[in-house]
Order: sequence, then C-alpha cells, then structure tokens
Amino acid sequence: MVAVRLDDTAIAYAAATLQTAGGGMATAIRTDALWEPVVFLPDFVDPLTLPELEYGGVGDSDGANAELASYLLFLKKRNGRLHSLICCDPWSVPGDLDYRGTPPDELLMLHGEIHYLHDIAEASPETVWGYRARAVSFFGIVCVSEATPAEIRTLAEEGPNDLFAALARTVRHVAITAYDGESWLILRHERRAAGGGCDCEGDFGDPDCRHHE
Repeated sequence: MVAVRLDDTAIAYAAATLQTAGGGMATAIRTDALWEPVVFLPDFVDPLTLPELEYGGVGDSDGANAELASYLLFLKKRNGRLHSLICCDPWSVPGDLDYRGTPPDELLMLHGEIHYLHDIAEASPETVWGYRARAVSFFGIVCVSEATPAEIRTLAEEGPNDLFAALARTVRHVAITAYDGESWLILRHERRAAGGGCDCEGDFGDPDCRHHE
C-alpha cells in the first residue's frame, strides 16, 4: 500500500466524523488544528478516481490496518515524544463489554466511556485488528498522544471535569477509518504557524517545538 496526501475535503470528512461520534475525545479534538491528511491505498488504485471518503471499494482493511501500525511506529521514530495510542469506541457503553474473566489490560474507562490504551512503541497489526474487533462503533478513531500510558491512567483515575480536553492537548495525530472501514485517514493535530509547519505554543504545550526533528 502507499500513503496518498489528500486535500482539505479530507479534513472536512474528519471533522464530520468526529462530530458524528459525539462526546468524549471526539468532541475534544480541535478540528481547526487538523491538517496534512494522508490515506493508505493499494498500489493499483488511481488517486484521481477515488470515491468519496464515506464509500468503500478501494482496498483491503487488513492491509490498511497493518499499514497503520507501521505508520504509527514511523511517527514514534520521527518524534520520540509520542508515547500512547488512545483508541476510542464512542458509541459503546459499559454494558456492551462482554468479557469472560478479567477485562483486557488495555481497557480504559474515561468518564464512563470505553477506550483502549496502548504503548505506541508496541503498535502492531494485531493492536489495530484487536481494537476494531472489540469496537461497537462502525468507525475507528485513534489518538496519538505525547502522554505516557501511566500518565493517562493516572489522569483517568483522578477524573477531572476537563479530562477529555486535557488529553486532547497531548494529541499530535488522529487516525480515522475511511472508505467504509477499508482504509485509515491520518491527520496532524497541531496548530499551523502562519508560514507553514506547526506552532506548538499555547494550548499545544512546549514553545520549543521538537516534534519534527
């Protein structure tokens, strides 16, 4: 598969998907800070004849899941500050959990909403497949955070009212399923400076940006 850069219509699709998800991390993500959309496609697909992002018929979800895992490891290599994956299941409720015995270690409850937390350094195709197999929601949303899994779990246990906003401030990339689940759309979640690139001051933390060294 290959990564293809899309235009701003992909950002509008991402914003609409997050709005449809409603609540939680989906609402906390700053849609005005989403940019540089990239999607995974099979080598044989002509980018000029792509359908709308809502529709399928372009690829293989298994291949896209594997490609996403590889891309997450690439992001980690490029930016050592990235530590965690927060995989959202926005339409699920605790009653949907049907585990026999102990729930999976990656289960993360945020204000009663179901998520799955992973160390990005351990991302694999099985990580993505397992998340999609468990999720109730028909679309997937994966937030790539600079907070460590331990920091995220500590914050979740404290449960501040601004929990989702606090977590969203640590998110540097967002991956959303596209083409009816056959691929993943990945976007940066950083304010852009006027001259291009990212501007990590203010809400996004460290003014000494080293994200893209």
